[in-house]
Amino acid sequence: MGLRNSFDKLLDWDKRTFLKLYRNELSRKYMIVARLISFFGNLYFLIGVSIVILIVNYIIRDYYLFSLVSGGFDQTFFFYIIIRYVIVKRKRPYVELKDQSIQKRDKITKAKKAFPSGHITFTFFFSYVFAFYFNSWIILLAGIIIACAMGLTRITLGMHYPLDIIFGIVFGFIFSLLYIHLTAPMWIGGYLTFFQWIQDVF
Repeated sequence: MGLRNSFDKLLDWDKRTFLKLYRNELSRKYMIVARLISFFGNLYFLIGVSIVILIVNYIIRDYYLFSLVSGGFDQTFFFYIIIRYVIVKRKRPYVELKDQSIQKRDKITKAKKAFPSGHITFTFFFSYVFAFYFNSWIILLAGIIIACAMGLTRITLGMHYPLDIIFGIVFGFIFSLLYIHLTAPMWIGGYLTFFQWIQDVF
């Protein structure tokens, strides 16, 4: 009974905090800025970055970075989808709180499930991956700051609760550690073998 009560209190805090941030005057005043920051965590933007990396890697004939990024995305996306759509299946605030006049302020995102935040999970994940590749704590720190700012925008846009953001950071951290320090060699090896085959054929 105590555990259930604590869980209910946590969800109550989650909704109350969301409503305060969503209805804050600043969240309406800087809506364009919020949408711009949010865009940088969108799947379309991440795919665009991957294409740029692929083109650069093709020109220099070194596919390591693209293989590192693509393998990480493939693995993390798989776990992320399982958690979000099979295990948790939590609805977004604008879907769940229609009776409180919560609106969808993000014009790009279509999915109606929210936990964990994909924007935050992948922003944190790729920050860790790039920090590892370039051996730079500055990149990781910048990624954490961007993820926190982006998390706030996702709340004010009506797309996520605070817990979605918090666990987006948690899962991003776990997924990045799992990938970089355990499974990355397998993915990178597979991708590099594929690109070598492509070069031999063409």
